[in-house]
Amino acid sequence: MNRLLYFLAQSTNLDLSALRFRASGAAAMNGVIGAALLVAVIIAAGIGAFFYLRSKRRAAELAEQREEARLKLMVSELNLGRSEIALLQTLLGGGDTADLLELMETRDTFEEAVSRFREANPSHPILKRISQLRQHLEYGFSNVRNPFVDTRMLAPGTRVRCRIRLPKRDVSFLTTVLGINENQFIIRPPTAKGKPVSLGGLRELEFRVSREHDAEYEFTCPIEGQLPTGTKPVMCGHTRGISRLLFRNADRIEVDIPTEFFVIRQEFASERTAGALRALDSQYRFDGAIRDVSIGGALVVANGHHEKVHEGDMIVFRLPAAQIKDDLVAQVVGLFQRDDGNTQVHLQYLGLKELNRLKLGKFLVGLKQSGATYTQGTKLAQQPPSVT
Repeated sequence: MNRLLYFLAQSTNLDLSALRFRASGAAAMNGVIGAALLVAVIIAAGIGAFFYLRSKRRAAELAEQREEARLKLMVSELNLGRSEIALLQTLLGGGDTADLLELMETRDTFEEAVSRFREANPSHPILKRISQLRQHLEYGFSNVRNPFVDTRMLAPGTRVRCRIRLPKRDVSFLTTVLGINENQFIIRPPTAKGKPVSLGGLRELEFRVSREHDAEYEFTCPIEGQLPTGTKPVMCGHTRGISRLLFRNADRIEVDIPTEFFVIRQEFASERTAGALRALDSQYRFDGAIRDVSIGGALVVANGHHEKVHEGDMIVFRLPAAQIKDDLVAQVVGLFQRDDGNTQVHLQYLGLKELNRLKLGKFLVGLKQSGATYTQGTKLAQQPPSVT
């Protein structure tokens, strides 16, 4: 019995040892497999990172190539030279192609960069070149897509109407922007007997300027000096205090000016721009009189009943009383038959040149100040203008 028990004990010990040996071998094998898997994961991650970084670098290279292509296209479209590009880079004070493109494509970004540079470098010589660059980038006054919010947007050659307020009367004259930089703009002074007038003692000037198919704008600028010789140009400081005056809200001044009116029917007028239309292009003519006039349009009373005139037709006429030599073109925006048998025609100017608008404005200011109705070149006293 004892021998049997001893044999069983020995057999059990042998089996346990074998099991411990097999378990130890399995653990070692699992460790090797785990290490191999870890190495494989690391290798796979490395390969993935390599391809990711390579694709990212390639994408960055392609993006840079696209930006370079866009930059070349913008430079070509805007007709920019190396000096303009260098000027933009100076305004940036560094930056890459994307930053340069943003200056060329976004007006607000450009103006912010100019403002920062101007404040940090108020006497830098490149400030004299910013105005021309602004026009090249189409950020100036002539582009009606840009809101007119700063007189720095004006360009040399822009015609403006200027008013000087004196104790007993106001003086209005047409003038031209002769030059402009980021600190000042220069205009011609008024003349008396053919000679330029000195504006000593005046502190500011009031201006009006209009844009075709937009509105008229009004602003006041300080006088910063006047050269004593030559044409005595006047130096004015810039302003952002600009008011937009809608033509439809403009004062309407009573007049009585007999005129010939030439009608170009809408189907014929649509084939040409308003500025190119002339009296010779008309299909119909009538006699009448201009009864009131504003910076944006006029009221005409046609003699008799005129069924051939329709809304949308173009009317060509002349207004020599305002010193305007060109034909004026207006569109019929309203027709009413009066009780006296005549036809009332409401007109809105189209394609009015800037110089002619300024002349018209000066003519209206003179009538408004006199408080009279203009009749065939004669002012009738005691007849105040109507305002609508």
